[in-house]
Amino acid sequence: MNDGTNNRALGRRTFLRAAGVGICLPALPSLLPRRARAGGNAATKRFVALFFPNGTTMRQDWQLGGSGSNYTMGTAHTDLVPLQPYLSMFRNLDGAYAGSPSHSRGTAEFLTGAPITNPDTPEVAISIDQVIADGLEPNTPIRSLHLGPTPYTSGVPMDTGWASGYNAYISWSSPTAPNPPLESAQVAFDQVFVPGGSDPAVAEKRRRLKQSVLDHTLDQIGTIAPRLGSSDAHKLDEYLSSIREVEMQLQNGGTTLPGCSNGATDPGAGLSFPDHTRAMLDVLVLALRCDATRIATYSMDYGFGNKDFSFLGMGPYKHHNLGHGGTAQDRVDANKAIIAWYMGNLAYLLEQMAAVDETTGSLLDNSVVYMGSDVADAWSHSHSDMPMMLAGGGAGALNPGRLIDAAGVSYDSVLLGLAHAMDVPVASFSGATSPFTGL
Repeated sequence: MNDGTNNRALGRRTFLRAAGVGICLPALPSLLPRRARAGGNAATKRFVALFFPNGTTMRQDWQLGGSGSNYTMGTAHTDLVPLQPYLSMFRNLDGAYAGSPSHSRGTAEFLTGAPITNPDTPEVAISIDQVIADGLEPNTPIRSLHLGPTPYTSGVPMDTGWASGYNAYISWSSPTAPNPPLESAQVAFDQVFVPGGSDPAVAEKRRRLKQSVLDHTLDQIGTIAPRLGSSDAHKLDEYLSSIREVEMQLQNGGTTLPGCSNGATDPGAGLSFPDHTRAMLDVLVLALRCDATRIATYSMDYGFGNKDFSFLGMGPYKHHNLGHGGTAQDRVDANKAIIAWYMGNLAYLLEQMAAVDETTGSLLDNSVVYMGSDVADAWSHSHSDMPMMLAGGGAGALNPGRLIDAAGVSYDSVLLGLAHAMDVPVASFSGATSPFTGL
């Protein structure tokens, strides 16, 4: 690839390279040949799957009402109300594999639509994100990006003795090849902007001095900037500012490395769970907007997730434990607050995507965003009427802003429908041979 310092267009994306850093830039039509600009650009589709654990609070926070575009959301969805035109929610979408271990089955099924049978070694099936990746074969630096929560000190939670991998992995390249999620926001950032890893000495100096990856490419940016129209110049400035803001968040959240007297830090290592979540969402948006990847999954927490949510000020509660300790009002209220927090983070993601102008529409207009959980409810562990959502326009393939009644439809047919919406018209997926067409 060209390093972006000459006057030739680099296809749809420009890369700036120096000292092991590879800054991928968003689409900037000003850099394209005049003929290419006149012909216009087709929208680039992206697929994003987000997972949150433990379902709803006895459906008390997931009260979907009405029908079609005249639907109402529940108390958990307050932050999502302004985004309702972009968001469709499912009613009567049932998981196919209920029963113990409920969380592991639901997590494994989330993107595979498949059962689990081996309690000792994680085995499921290829997931729909990887079917999409196989079909698109995107010419991007990262074939697919997989993100996860802050790590558990004692390892990923196990569900009634089944291998913890069933709760950790939502993306599978084959029945025996999961795609482990990255648990470090800094590592995720580096995958996007420091492909292959930078020169260790340069990286150590950048870390110690809290410098930016952008510092290595200022000359190249200075060469490109005069060639941009006002709209593209604004787009580039916004994008570079976003990169620096995420870097600063990671750097300021670092912890001093043991034995270091020079102030060196491990960026991102000291991030709290909420700060880590926001950083991962920011990295995800950066990766999509610069076309570093078009396919991403993010487990905001793992199946059976038991993160400490005392930061919400509702008490020293851990998420999974709430559904197993009775129905005292303080516990119910705490769980409602947790679900609302996850929905608030989904709203943040959708807002950031909607704010990215891609000429052919916003990043959200051109994306398929699917979010759901491992169970329908934390108390009953039911897999009926799962809390699944779909956002974005899929570059015209989706009809967002509706309540989608999936009664009588198999879960895997919805996953197959997602692949078709991404222009991957595979004939079948899991047990489905007909895609759900009401998306």
